[in-house]
Amino acid sequence: MSAPALFDLPAPASAPVAAVPATFRRSGITVLSYGLGADSTAILLMFLADPERYGLRADLSDLVIVHAVTGDEWPDSLSYVDRLVLPLLRRARVRLVQIARGGPEDADGVVVLDDSRQPRRIMAQGPWRLSDELRTAGTVPQMARGKRTCSIKFKGWCLDLWAAHEFGTSSFRRVIGYHADEMDRAEKDSGIQRGLNAEAGRTICEPYYPLIHARMKRAAVEAYVLGQLGEPIRKSYCAQCPFSGVCASRDAHEERLRAHPHVAADVLRMEYVSQALNERQALYGEKSLRKRLTDDGRNTAVLDAFELSLGQAAYAVYEVRRVYFAARTDDCRQWHGKTCRSPRWWCREPRTEVCRADHPASDFAPWCSGLDGCRGQTKKGQAWRSVRTVWEGSRAGAEAYVRALAVAHGMRLERGEHSRIERAHYLTGGDSYPTAFAYLVAAPAGVRDKQRPKFEERFTQLTGRDGTVGEPVRELPKPTPPSRTGGVPCIRRAKTIDGVTLIA
Repeated sequence: MSAPALFDLPAPASAPVAAVPATFRRSGITVLSYGLGADSTAILLMFLADPERYGLRADLSDLVIVHAVTGDEWPDSLSYVDRLVLPLLRRARVRLVQIARGGPEDADGVVVLDDSRQPRRIMAQGPWRLSDELRTAGTVPQMARGKRTCSIKFKGWCLDLWAAHEFGTSSFRRVIGYHADEMDRAEKDSGIQRGLNAEAGRTICEPYYPLIHARMKRAAVEAYVLGQLGEPIRKSYCAQCPFSGVCASRDAHEERLRAHPHVAADVLRMEYVSQALNERQALYGEKSLRKRLTDDGRNTAVLDAFELSLGQAAYAVYEVRRVYFAARTDDCRQWHGKTCRSPRWWCREPRTEVCRADHPASDFAPWCSGLDGCRGQTKKGQAWRSVRTVWEGSRAGAEAYVRALAVAHGMRLERGEHSRIERAHYLTGGDSYPTAFAYLVAAPAGVRDKQRPKFEERFTQLTGRDGTVGEPVRELPKPTPPSRTGGVPCIRRAKTIDGVTLIA
């Protein structure tokens, strides 16, 4: 192991037996992060079966179950917990708190959707869903470097803010359902928490992983839940998760999509818009869910529902422009550090081996003036994107508008290599950087117009063009800095009228 865990693993055990970690103080509260899946459900059942074995009071008054609602959970996962788990919580009078993001900005805080010892249902969504954020951005969840940024923003951040409001400076024990095959994830999590505790100068919380402590692997966890509840439990993950190949097998994922064609249609439409704005941004990188479902041959009903949803959607024509800058070279980073304030030619064009041999660097920087043989090929760096809505209406009208502008301005009509979505291109860029691309495309409406404050200036410098080809239907929203919480937890409660929770 790369780092010591916050607890000592016990000797191998054949049954789900756990001991209280030495760092736990019995005067504290235990918070179980409940994700609705097999792992956290197994822990919850173990706590209910024998509280004192896990350092809890017999009446479970020191246990709080917290569920962060992303708004995109599978209907069968919600139903499973409603039918089989919540009755157990009501019987034991265990506190269940359901929370969600209050909006796109951190300053919107966290909304408590329900806080009860008699919970009646798992909330399907809060005021701001993960899918809301993705649709307005015209994208899908990103897989860059394997980071689950969606989970951080819609689960981890909410749980941390709620805990800061609930406990203040008092410490608590935090339980997460990593199983015995996830030691690396648990060690990373405990390492992060140690750092946060050290930074705060106090113990914010103490991580505890009962399944790892009991040496229970995934198969044992699922068998335990099945034995306790009498029904197999499905994996819990968002329907549009790009890690669905990890969350479930491809066959199991597609079977679930077939069982919920309306959910599948929503995910496919999200992916369609994302690919319309960026050909290479499908759900699995360049590989699309749509192609997978089409190739499978068993998903006709799902694909028909998707096509129906496209036909019924309000449409827009988006003018998409991109500027790709040249990446900083290794020499630039070496001599200019993190920020390049006085760029030289070799800050963007790498020096060739000939240049390095003929013009060695001094004690201060390379001194070559940039002869032809000294300049290497630039590499792609940061990309800036502008998205402007230039027409709104029906699908047929939007597609006709794109073709009409293509004829009027001599644009090249071309279908995407992967998506087969038609675009009208008027800038295609080049192989060197910086460069620019621009096109018009019809897609379902709802993407927020957005561009950086200096985009127009850089785009004009690079291309000689000023503004868009189509006339934008609205002004760009004024740029505002991200709204933070200012260090004060913003927690508000959803209003309930006659048993109906108002989340807007």
